[in-house]
Amino acid sequence: MPEPAPVRGFILQPTYRIEGGRPVVCLYGTLETGESFLIRDRRQVPCFWVLEEHAGRAAELGADVARLVERVVSADRVTLDGAPAARVEVRRPPDAPPVRDRLHHQGIPTFEADVRFAVRYLIDRSIRGSVTIRGASTRGPGIDRVFEDPEVEPAAWTPDLSVLSFDLETDPRPDHPDTILSVALYGCGASEVLMVCPETSPCPDGVVRCPTEGELLAAFAHRVRDLDPDVLTGWNVIDFDLRVLTEAAERWGGILELGRGPGAVRIARSRRADGGGGRRGPASASVSGRVVLDGIQLLRGASVRMASYALDAVAREVLGEGKTVDLGEGGIEVLRLWREDRDTLAEYNLTDARLALEILERLELVELAVERSRLTGLPPDRMGASIAAFDFLYLSELGRRGIVAPSVGAPAEDDEGGDGDAAGTAGGTVLAPRPGVYENVLVFDFRSLYPSVIRTFGIDPFQYLPAGDRPSPGETEDEGPVVAPNGAAFRRDRDRGGTAEPGILPALLDDLFPRREAARRRGDRVASYAIKILMNSFYGVLATPACRFYNPRIANAITGFGRSVLLWSRDRIEGWGHGVLYGDTDSLFVRSGRADPAAARTLGAELVERLNRALAGWIAERWHLESRLEMQFERLYLKLVLPSTRGGRRGAAKRYVGLVEEEGERRTVFTGMEVVRRDWTDLARTVQQELYERLFSDRPVEEYLRGVLDNLREGRLDELLVYHKGLRKAPSAYTATTPPHVRAARKLRGPLPDVVAYVMTVAGPEPASDVRHDLDYGHYVDKQLRPVAEPVLGLVGLDFDAITGQGHQLGLF
Repeated sequence: MPEPAPVRGFILQPTYRIEGGRPVVCLYGTLETGESFLIRDRRQVPCFWVLEEHAGRAAELGADVARLVERVVSADRVTLDGAPAARVEVRRPPDAPPVRDRLHHQGIPTFEADVRFAVRYLIDRSIRGSVTIRGASTRGPGIDRVFEDPEVEPAAWTPDLSVLSFDLETDPRPDHPDTILSVALYGCGASEVLMVCPETSPCPDGVVRCPTEGELLAAFAHRVRDLDPDVLTGWNVIDFDLRVLTEAAERWGGILELGRGPGAVRIARSRRADGGGGRRGPASASVSGRVVLDGIQLLRGASVRMASYALDAVAREVLGEGKTVDLGEGGIEVLRLWREDRDTLAEYNLTDARLALEILERLELVELAVERSRLTGLPPDRMGASIAAFDFLYLSELGRRGIVAPSVGAPAEDDEGGDGDAAGTAGGTVLAPRPGVYENVLVFDFRSLYPSVIRTFGIDPFQYLPAGDRPSPGETEDEGPVVAPNGAAFRRDRDRGGTAEPGILPALLDDLFPRREAARRRGDRVASYAIKILMNSFYGVLATPACRFYNPRIANAITGFGRSVLLWSRDRIEGWGHGVLYGDTDSLFVRSGRADPAAARTLGAELVERLNRALAGWIAERWHLESRLEMQFERLYLKLVLPSTRGGRRGAAKRYVGLVEEEGERRTVFTGMEVVRRDWTDLARTVQQELYERLFSDRPVEEYLRGVLDNLREGRLDELLVYHKGLRKAPSAYTATTPPHVRAARKLRGPLPDVVAYVMTVAGPEPASDVRHDLDYGHYVDKQLRPVAEPVLGLVGLDFDAITGQGHQLGLF
């Protein structure tokens, strides 16, 4: 019988099950044929490593833990320091943590004892998202093709995942906590609403009648399995919709099953943000054989900044439309609609589900999650886990070289030799701004500075030389290690058995840079952005204590070289007669000295070419290395304002406003100013925008500002006076201090929103939806108008107090 043809698939969910006391790797996904698949593999052994010298002690733990160890055997692997390692095999994946913890308690370091079992399977095979499967298959319950112990290897394939969005409407009354009234489904060919409509009450045409909440739950689960999506999504779908559904299922004495395989929906909140210490991460949901992607998490994971992440606000920003009904605070209107106007409720419910899906489609966020999975090996719902992504890539390459890495939290000896990094990691270099208004300013920017520094200087945990292992100072620069400004040293290559091995991290970047360039050339915005996110995460990961490769000396070597390159570039440009007005991490703002914008642009192109040649020469002469650094001419500011600090004369870092001309249109660009910050009112943003546009077009500002003050006093700008501030915890949990948004939140009735909308009144902060006192216009003059107006007024010789009439301000407001 001929061998079945190999097929390509994409992994949605890597997990495992215990069968007969032994683990079975289970990889759920979708095939290029559109079929669902499940790979079951019994051959993977749960294990980790210890130093070979500790093998005997690892086999002689206390009886309560020793029984979990299957065996301890010599392994053909070594540590990063070259010490031989032994493999500790345990019976089941849950047995590894107690054995590991007992070893750590005894001062015995372990290696890769914290890597998840199913992820270990993928790391060992370098499978990143897409997989080629060779072997026979059978049909399984809920699964089109089940492969038992097949041969698998990496594949190059990008799937087009099917996505189903859903949204709940619930009873807002406190004595009916989250009782479900209706659920809408949109996607996978569906556009429908299921609604609780008792037999004796009317039900809208086209709506699926469910006499009870329990029957609605059953109908919803059946419909999801029938539509069989790869992805379940919605807005705040994990923390709200799935949580409410699982709690409702429990009330009805059952479990919520929405998967391709058996098992209830499970919701968990990460104990650590991004796998590390500190604040808790976002919630995640496990649905057998599918992946749950929350719309808000996708937005934030893609670094999409929004003034508000509420569905209505995001939909209006992205799609140009919003919700069909304003339900107000607490959602009481939902209950009225369910009782009196179920047609409108159904339309509202379905619109929310549709908007959530169309936002993801417009911004290509599911495609971005898939592309990041193909780059990092992590499933799509972990797209923001940068430490785990780094682990996957780095451990895969270490394993190929027969090297094991330390477990997170394993005891280890401190590196000897002071490299001067005991205080932690350093940030980017900021050059003090020179406050003022300038014309025709050139902005130069290093293309991916930190990744390029890593490539150029070979900065890599694999190549890092502890102080005691560094060669003698007598070696020549091209033979000896590359020494960073902070004193950290790195091998130029690593000799293993007579073969020179390049660094791992530079090699990864050497692969990613041309791939990103190729994606940009073919117009693949998603792939290009996914690679950019991954490359730019490498420095941050190495600077994070939660990372197993964390070393402040390595992280500070990157920033140290970055600082050296930036300062050298500044000095060279100024040596050519062009003043540098400001610099921040990877960019320089340079006075062109040209009155004509066209001449300034020509100069910018000439300077960047000249600088890159000089920079390459400096690096070759100083370190005998090939420069991978590239300065770009990013932008010409026709006019640029570098403001002073409030109440001072020093320049304000990371704050500037400029006038640019792009594609024949002039526009004002704000960086770090109130107009781009979420915690300022629309009044401040609107006034700041107009003041700078007037400044750049030489129009008067005093008359405009007086008009704003008159309109404010007459109450014609009240809709612009709302603050928005997120709640990080329950209002009652704020004890040391009580910020204004918390005071306002304590006055709200009904469910608390994630972001509190409030105004300042003469009686203090009050919810914007329930204002009981007159607005405090004096507060808005002093706290919103003054900070945005004074920097502009100072540039044109005007005084804010003179315009507002400070002497009688209290009488006016």
